[in-house]
Amino acid sequence: MGRLEEFFSRRKKFDPEGHVVSGRVAEFRLLKLTRAVGKDALILEGVRIPDPDEGGRREIDMVIATKNEIIFVEQKHWSGSFTIREDGRFYQLRKNGGTLLHKDIIAWTARKGDILCDVHRERTGLDAPPGKVVLVFSNKNLEWDPLPDGAGAEAYDEMGFVNMVDRMEKGEPSSELKETLLGFGTWDTVHLNGGKTVHGDIIRYPFEKRDCTVENSGLLGLLTGPKSTLSTGEVVKDQSGPFISVVGEEGARVIPFAHISRIEFSNPRKSWG
Repeated sequence: MGRLEEFFSRRKKFDPEGHVVSGRVAEFRLLKLTRAVGKDALILEGVRIPDPDEGGRREIDMVIATKNEIIFVEQKHWSGSFTIREDGRFYQLRKNGGTLLHKDIIAWTARKGDILCDVHRERTGLDAPPGKVVLVFSNKNLEWDPLPDGAGAEAYDEMGFVNMVDRMEKGEPSSELKETLLGFGTWDTVHLNGGKTVHGDIIRYPFEKRDCTVENSGLLGLLTGPKSTLSTGEVVKDQSGPFISVVGEEGARVIPFAHISRIEFSNPRKSWG
């Protein structure tokens, strides 16, 4: 790639997808509201646990751990309406008339919670406090009926959930449970020029993994060669970059530093994570 092509590559913008933005904004909002009333509870988002049966890692949207209970939260920002089929799967009728058949999100979330509790028991020899599954439907444009009796979960809209957390006892969880939960990783996040964000696992990175911003050389790069400078001090070639397995994509790929504005790394995983 010539220097002129490199220059235009640095100017490429990646606009965020509308539905992804609205869903992510809803997640940030729910997390912020929950932490505002969380007191001594440990509240974590995007907790990723290893799956011993199917391999890979599974994500729990939010975990709330207290002295007496642990809540596994699955947040959905669906619109339209949904019904629950006899097999437990959620059938969604979208506002645009389209339909989606989702998995049994109650059983799926419960399974992830069970794996987390199993890991804690194996690591410490201690049982986690009683757990429960909570669904949060955060989009006001979703029509839904209360879950049927025996569904195995509770369900709330955004403020209903926040009020539930506000009312619950929120004593600090044990140090052992805190350590277990903090030992699970989250996603690495790459922010692209233009506002789009990419989540995944950065498999290879040429430096110590520290959060950083990326500054491109601009017009000067036409003379000096296309390079980017990281806020951590390193100077890199524009077309080099982190090798990342992106959520929802097959395989892994390099994202050039020329396209990146910021990189945020997951908290370090412990051996059990």
